Amino acid sequence: MDLRALKTFEACVRLGHFQKAAEELQYAPSTVTLQIQRLEADLGVSLFIRDGKRVIVTEAGRWLHQEAGTLLKSVQSIRQTVSEIASGEGGTVRFAAIEPIASQRLAAVVADYCRLHPKVQLTMEVSGSQPIADRVRSGELDFGICSVPSAKFMLDFEPLFEDQLGVMMHVDHPLAKRDEIAVSDLAGLTVLVKEPTCIYRKLWERAVSQTEPHPFSCMEVGSFFVIQQMLKEASSVGVVPMYSGLELEGSLVIRPFSDIHPIVPLGIVYKDKHLLGKATSLLMDAIRAI
Repeated sequence: MDLRALKTFEACVRLGHFQKAAEELQYAPSTVTLQIQRLEADLGVSLFIRDGKRVIVTEAGRWLHQEAGTLLKSVQSIRQTVSEIASGEGGTVRFAAIEPIASQRLAAVVADYCRLHPKVQLTMEVSGSQPIADRVRSGELDFGICSVPSAKFMLDFEPLFEDQLGVMMHVDHPLAKRDEIAVSDLAGLTVLVKEPTCIYRKLWERAVSQTEPHPFSCMEVGSFFVIQQMLKEASSVGVVPMYSGLELEGSLVIRPFSDIHPIVPLGIVYKDKHLLGKATSLLMDAIRAI
């Protein structure tokens, strides 16, 4: 069945007259008549009974009118959805970012994006760099925000910014009065660090390995937020990225290192930009503009 013929049929029944249907659809009356005849021939039934200039809908016609109305609305919905996906106003976006970039840099951008594109179904996850790269490669994620992936993943990487590590501590800690902290200043302290798979933990270990051995101990904590909360109550220190948003006024401060410069480049990873939807590309552009 031709959708145009169904649309013409729906208009004929709704308006009760072929001529009125032709005027609404901007067809010649003969075109309306021809489309109805072809539709009847295709279905093998009469949809109208002609009574002079009047047409009466048959039982089959009444049933078809109900179903055609539903179908035409569905087609219109499909057209609108496809159009929204093509323009970036609809569709789905799946991405992940490492912490604390997710909360400190991306949260406001994503919230603004959702406000501007309310019909986009967006999923934002927080994970580690390697799991993000693995899921982008497998197609589970459209893109990710993380450190440079291994070459074996064969992903494109666009650098965005660099994160530098510092020392977080309570404002009353003796080291808090210093502008910079040397690794040797941590001697005798317990240093809170992330888990071994975390890019920041790896960065810390690489940097410290290049200095003289210093007698401090490390405690693994799986969350920067937990490190933050622990330092509010403890005399230990934590190694964290230097984000002012992680500091707590009157409670916690972050100081840079003086003798090491642990910096890690971070950016967008994706598999093939030609396969990315418009909505995904718009979000990536918003993140690039940070």
